[in-house]
Amino acid sequence: MAQMNRNVNLEEIDSDALFGIDALKNQTIFQKIVFFGSVIAGVLLNVLLPLYCDTPRIVCILMFLGLLLIGVAFGCNYTEDMTYGKYLYCFFFKPSITLFYESTEDVEKIKEKAIVLKREEDMKLRRQQQADPVAQRKLLIKLVLFVVVIAIAIGSVFIYKGINEDKNLHHEVERVMEEEDG
Repeated sequence: MAQMNRNVNLEEIDSDALFGIDALKNQTIFQKIVFFGSVIAGVLLNVLLPLYCDTPRIVCILMFLGLLLIGVAFGCNYTEDMTYGKYLYCFFFKPSITLFYESTEDVEKIKEKAIVLKREEDMKLRRQQQADPVAQRKLLIKLVLFVVVIAIAIGSVFIYKGINEDKNLHHEVERVMEEEDG
C-alpha cells in the first residue's frame, strides 16, 4: 500500500480546510479577505442598521444573505482551482472552453516504484527458495532430534508414574479402610 510522506509546515496548515470545511481549502489570501470580509460586513449590517437607521428586519436579513452569497461565490472553492461562482457560471452557461485537469500525482513514478517493489519481492522469494540445502538438512535433523528428546522425556515421566503407582500408600489405606467397613 502506498504511503504518503508529508512534511507539515505553517504554509500547509493555512491551505488545509478551515474548521473541516472543504470549501475553505486552498483559498488564496484574496479569497479569504472576500469571504470573511463579506461575512463580517453582513453581520455588522444586520446588527447596526436596525439600531441606527430603523431599517426593517427583512431588508437587513436580505442584505446579509446577499453579502453571504457574494462571499461564498467568490471566496470559497468548489475544487482546488475553481470557486463556486466560476462553477455556477460553467454549469449554467456551458462555455465552449473545455477544462482539463491533470492528476496531482505522478503516475509514472508510482508505476516505476511498483515495478521496483515487485522485483525486490521476487528476489526475496527466490532467495528463500534457493536456500542452502545442507543448512536445511542440518536444521531438519536438529528439529527431529528435539522432537524425539521431548517425546522420550514425556514418555519417561508417564512410565515412572506408572511404576510408582503401586507404591502409593494413600490408595492402599483407602482400600484397607473400605475392607474394614464392609
